[in-house]
Amino acid sequence: MTTIATGRRVRVRRVAAPAARRHRWYVPLLFIGPALALQITFLFLPLANTFVLAFTDASTLGGGRFTGLANFTELLADTTFWNAVGRTFLYMAVSVPALVIMSTCLAVLVNTRLRGAALVRPLLFSPMVLPLAVIAVVFQYLLNSDGLVNTVLQGLQLVSEPVPFLTDPDLALFSLTLVTIWKGCALYTLITLAALQNVSPELDEAGRLDGAGWLRRTLSVTLPQIRGTTVMIAILAAIATLRVFTEPFVITGGGPGDSTQTIVVYLFQKGISPGTDAGYASAISLVLFVFVLVVSGLSWLVSRRTR
Repeated sequence: MTTIATGRRVRVRRVAAPAARRHRWYVPLLFIGPALALQITFLFLPLANTFVLAFTDASTLGGGRFTGLANFTELLADTTFWNAVGRTFLYMAVSVPALVIMSTCLAVLVNTRLRGAALVRPLLFSPMVLPLAVIAVVFQYLLNSDGLVNTVLQGLQLVSEPVPFLTDPDLALFSLTLVTIWKGCALYTLITLAALQNVSPELDEAGRLDGAGWLRRTLSVTLPQIRGTTVMIAILAAIATLRVFTEPFVITGGGPGDSTQTIVVYLFQKGISPGTDAGYASAISLVLFVFVLVVSGLSWLVSRRTR
């Protein structure tokens, strides 16, 4: 808007606003609308429905009535559920440190200019292109009593009889962690490698001039600069292992017995197969949601202290 003085009269002339300032309020919604509609349909509405069903005795086929906290009271006394919780946290305690350590070591190796490092990259990232169900079936074939691993071990005369990787209650859960580690390591290595690309080369060069070797520079100069990324990977891996389902369901079916039954496998069995107790399964989902929040909150506090 411009003002033009003509004698005693003042004439105000309006200047058209730029095109970028003339947009309507609904224009941004046209861009985020499709994604928002998908989020509401497949995330927020099912989440709200889970909260409602957790306080009912509804079945998977429909119906049900309000029962208050009956599902949660039953859950507190359910030893099968708490055994599944213990196995899930044991699964997490084994997988998360292994994923963090292996992804960090492999990322440092790939980022280092060593002979043969270029050959590691395609082998390292190949698990990212395979569906988890396919990986589970492949490992089921590898780890069976008559599978490839036992065939090789017996052929080399390292064992006299097949190792019960998937049929021994004490060994099956740890065998499944190998699948999770092998699958997740590729993604977390890629994230760590991206963080290493932003590490200051001047600090590494200063360490070299001070006489520090490659290992010393890596431990004292490089890794402290990506501490935030390492904590983030630990959080992502912890949440992923809390929700682990495909590996125990496809490879062992939760067996032998219930030795590999995790929280999500138990939830699936109660709500879909073979049970149809949607209300009780929804209560399990809410408890799992609380576990995820607690693990995320503790990890965030740890990251604040290390920052």
